[in-house]
Amino acid sequence: MTSGRQLLADALTSCKLWRVWKFLGIQDIKTRFRRSLLGPLWILLNLGIFVGGAGFVYGVMFGQPMGEFLPFLITGFVIWGFLLSSFTDAGNAFVSAEGYIKQFSYPKQIYLLRALVTYSIIMLIGFCAVVLMQVALGRFDVAGWLITIPGLALLLVAALAHITIAAYLGTRFRDWPHALAGILQVVFFVTPIMFPIKMLQEKHLDFVYRYNPLYYLIDVVRHPILTGNFAPPENYAFALLYIVVAWAAAIAIARKLDNRLVFLL
Repeated sequence: MTSGRQLLADALTSCKLWRVWKFLGIQDIKTRFRRSLLGPLWILLNLGIFVGGAGFVYGVMFGQPMGEFLPFLITGFVIWGFLLSSFTDAGNAFVSAEGYIKQFSYPKQIYLLRALVTYSIIMLIGFCAVVLMQVALGRFDVAGWLITIPGLALLLVAALAHITIAAYLGTRFRDWPHALAGILQVVFFVTPIMFPIKMLQEKHLDFVYRYNPLYYLIDVVRHPILTGNFAPPENYAFALLYIVVAWAAAIAIARKLDNRLVFLL
């Protein structure tokens, strides 16, 4: 079992090697869209198709004003895509870096940060679509985007914990991404992404989001973007509490599997 002191030392060394994991993360984006006609613009195009289809159908079905519902929907979907990657795609973070891990003596945390860079870039491209929609609807507010920074920081810290857990368990149990993807499909439909929480409140189904930690991670980012105000203080508190629990699990798993990682690949 790896000591907590060793993990901390490796984490600090990884931070000093930020050029390495930043380069690798950007290269992953370039590789993903290599020889593609539109490149990363496909992310914006897919979001546009999703919002144009699902947004119209669900907006009419739920009786929501389109000017409010469409930004709500696309923002939630972008953040959810980021979280989904941190749970499922990250299960291959070490597996896809097998060659690097066996040939170089870099700390393993570099490949976790590499994954965070990749998923963050995709999320930022998605946010560009949110900005374009807000501008088109006359709802763009610079202040809202500035005060979302604390919530975004919480989201990134939580995502890194998810990536750590998924990367180690995904190396130990290769079925991890597939099994979790099915579970998260269910979680998606009980998380207020496709529908506002006031619909749940009206039907006395508050428990659907109150006991869902992912809701708080999404809301501390989405609420400022859409309203120009900070999310309710308790949402930041619940998000922070979840982060503490997630990192406790991440550290425990990393300590147990870090020394065995090379043999598991």
